[in-house]
Order: sequence, then structure tokens, then C-alpha cells
Amino acid sequence: MPAADNAEAGAAARRSYPAGGPDGETQARLRQVLLGLRSGLMRSNQDLANEALKGSGQDFSLDHMADQASDNTEQMVSIALLEGETEMLEAIEDAIRKIDGFHDLPFGLCETCAGMDAWDEEGPAPWIPTGRLDAVPYARLCVAHQEEQEED
Repeated sequence: MPAADNAEAGAAARRSYPAGGPDGETQARLRQVLLGLRSGLMRSNQDLANEALKGSGQDFSLDHMADQASDNTEQMVSIALLEGETEMLEAIEDAIRKIDGFHDLPFGLCETCAGMDAWDEEGPAPWIPTGRLDAVPYARLCVAHQEEQEED
């Protein structure tokens, strides 16, 4: 790792954040939820990968061309779903690493707010509300920044 990258990583690890965020009990509860979500997505990913890679084994006669087109469409849908689930799985893995202390940021801190030099009391709160984490335990952004991202 280049010295500049190493220095930046060290600075991120030493940065202090405002008090707040989910308590230990909430983090433990959400960690269990995340582990369950991860397990389910890993099974689903395997099923989708098998479906996407499945070959039809059919010839290309006129009778089978429509079936082949249908199979190709199903394969494309499976690949698109797999990509979306893979992104969600990465977010879940990051959330678990944050809870376990193996990430640069603490669990529940908005990733956009974390990059700000100062937090304005009238601006978005740097911590993701517990209600949002209960609904989406792998959330990376506070409500305000999520809305901004969705508008873009």
C-alpha cells in the first residue's frame, strides 16, 4: 500500500465521530438479523447463478427457437437479479464488519456524513436512526443523504 493511502487509512481510523449511534444491544440484535439475511441471500445467489448458467441443451430448429428465446430471457432476468442481490450482500457484509469493528466506520454512521469535516446541528444527523436500521439494517446513508442519492 502506498504511503499516502496508508496515511489516509490511519487518519480515517483515528477520526472521532459525534456521540450517538445504536447501542450494543441494538447492534447485537441487528447483527443476528444481518446474518440471517446474508444466509438467505447466499442460498438465493446460488440458485440464481445455477439458473443463469443453465444451458438448454436443445437444438436450434424452428420448433425450439421460441423456447430458446424464452430461456435466454429467463437467463438475463436471473443475471440481473443476481447482480442486485450481490450488491445487497456486499452491503450486508460491510454492516457486519462495522458491527464487529473491522471497518473504518462505526455501524450506524452515515457514510456521506462521515466524510464531512463538521456536522451542522441544522443539517442531517450523522447517525442513521434506529428505526431506519430496523427496516434496512445494511443501510449506508442517513435518510437525508439517501433521498439526495435517489434524486440524482
